[in-house]
Amino acid sequence: MSKKKDKLKRAAERQQNPQAAQLKSKTKYQPVSNKQHWFIGLLIVLITFLVFIPALSLHFVNWDDPNNLLENESLKTFSYEWNWAAVKTIFTSDVIGNYNPLPVFSFAIEKYFFAQDPVANPFIFHLTNVWMHLICTLMVFFLFSKLGLNKTASFAGALLFGIHPMRVESVAWVTERKDVLYGLFFLASLITYLNYVQHEKGKTKWYVVTLLLSVLSYFSKVQAVTLPLTMVAIDFFMKRKWSSPKILIAEKLPWWILSLVFGLINIYFLRQQKSIDVDDPVLAYSFVDRLAVGSLSYATYLAKLIYPYLMSPLYPYPKKLPAEAYAALVIVPIAVIAFLVWAFKNKKTTLIFAWAFFTFNVMFLLQILAAGQGFLADRFTYIAYVGLFFLLAKGYEWVIQNKPQMKMGVNVFAGLYLLLFIFLTDKQIKIWQNGGTLWEYVKSTFPDNTTAWGNGAFYYREEEKDFAKAIEYYTKSISLDPDRSAVYNSLAKTYFDWSLATDIKTPAGITERNRLAQLAIESYVNAERQDSIAGKKEAKTTGEIIINKGAAYALVGNLDASLNELTRGLAIDPKNANGYLNRSLIYINRNQNELAIKDYDSYLEIKPYNSDIYYERGVCKNRLQKFKESIADFDKAISMKNTQPLYFIERARAYKATGNALGAKNDIAQVQRMGGKVPPDLLQ
Repeated sequence: MSKKKDKLKRAAERQQNPQAAQLKSKTKYQPVSNKQHWFIGLLIVLITFLVFIPALSLHFVNWDDPNNLLENESLKTFSYEWNWAAVKTIFTSDVIGNYNPLPVFSFAIEKYFFAQDPVANPFIFHLTNVWMHLICTLMVFFLFSKLGLNKTASFAGALLFGIHPMRVESVAWVTERKDVLYGLFFLASLITYLNYVQHEKGKTKWYVVTLLLSVLSYFSKVQAVTLPLTMVAIDFFMKRKWSSPKILIAEKLPWWILSLVFGLINIYFLRQQKSIDVDDPVLAYSFVDRLAVGSLSYATYLAKLIYPYLMSPLYPYPKKLPAEAYAALVIVPIAVIAFLVWAFKNKKTTLIFAWAFFTFNVMFLLQILAAGQGFLADRFTYIAYVGLFFLLAKGYEWVIQNKPQMKMGVNVFAGLYLLLFIFLTDKQIKIWQNGGTLWEYVKSTFPDNTTAWGNGAFYYREEEKDFAKAIEYYTKSISLDPDRSAVYNSLAKTYFDWSLATDIKTPAGITERNRLAQLAIESYVNAERQDSIAGKKEAKTTGEIIINKGAAYALVGNLDASLNELTRGLAIDPKNANGYLNRSLIYINRNQNELAIKDYDSYLEIKPYNSDIYYERGVCKNRLQKFKESIADFDKAISMKNTQPLYFIERARAYKATGNALGAKNDIAQVQRMGGKVPPDLLQ
């Protein structure tokens, strides 16, 4: 048809139905100016920030936060110096089976510049999680705009991403920095990839930028391996020849390689940590059972998009799969196949794109291969839901454009819907206040879950020093699963810590301490017995039980039994730092300083960032008159912590012995400036 005839036809249509023509002209998508983009984007960021303000007052939780940050040996040095060797360690090692070095590196930056003692300053770490989530939310807005949504629909979709209750776990849990960080670079790479696809100029630049951003996402979390699949989904939506070898293989080759490499790295570390296919009777599902778990998870994530019911930090595996899991195994595959057949037949590009985006980004997280403690996790939807949010926003846009009579009603419903999500998000944030609130909630939701009782007990022992409640919780955990030696070990440690906290200024106090210490020994004996009965002795657990029993013997004054147990435990697990520390104390008590120094050497090979141990080793060397060596230890201790008068006192003693009167004088003056008491022998 010629252009002239086409114009005449459109004019005739306007004359026949002027209202329809007017509506069509009004609803045609108009590009949003940069100023409008930024204004709307910042408005979304402001609303999301207001919703997540309560997250800034949260504390750490005793669920992976200690492993990733608080007790991470590779991070300890950053409390007093920037250490490139430690940075290398971060990028060449895992944390409890997970290879996500970039989030750990971000912890190092925060520790060095802002929070040398993270426990005293959790605000910094929560603030970073929040602002990263805000950037992700802003990027979702720009991504939706680049995919063709108008400004109102992009606003609604991005705001839904920002405040949806299923975001809380990724933002409120410091450990899940990896979610918001990988999400940040993942979304940024999709935006630059769209620039590469949509623009003729600067294609090489956008390709390289996309690749660089992608690498950062891969280093943040293994879930970034879905990037090339997500790009293929975008190719399909943008009507590129997505299945051609040039686009599917050649163009995406760097991403396919990166996904393979990072996937294999993570599988390696997970297997090293025994986090995949763990030998646990609760997880001893058949392959069909695991497919059922995956199908149920898939259906649950879809349902929780609309209404996030029964949100929990932990969704423990049931000992027996519910009937709905097997129903899902039948229904979900049939429904997906039927949907795809219908959608492709009717050319429903948006529906297929949204489905592909969601499915590609959630399919590796469906726990078909059991990994971790739960079969669901709210955090697994952080990026996957972007595709479904786009679909909801597109549907909203279509209704507003094509059903103007429904506009007010739809907007009112959307507003109320978002307010409901704000309420649920605020409620969910409160659960993450600390380890106590976290595990009390999980315990109330899943009262038979041993992890909730055990971790709750740990919180009360370590944080609240409520030993009686901790013992109650550990006892409950044992009653639910009496086959776990580690819980007996934790129960014994609670008795041990309680005995240490007992006031022994009176005879009654001494009697009570000995009683508690004896209960600790009995519990350690039970733990070792259970460890043997289980038939699955593992060096780390077995060694820890025996070493802890040795420490308890020392507390009641039985040093021979203590030394025997400590030595036996270290023979089983030579990497137990506390074993060397406890044994060194016995050697010092017996004036065996050479043996104590050897144990300090072994300790520092495992934990090289403990200033007190350098100091203690230096004291032993002073006693052996190895003053040059002791001075080096005191120098190291002071470089790590220069606020301890004892460090300067002992170094002054070593300086005096070697004839360095000026050095001794300066250290004595430093002790006096710090308000410390200088021993008389150093003042002579």
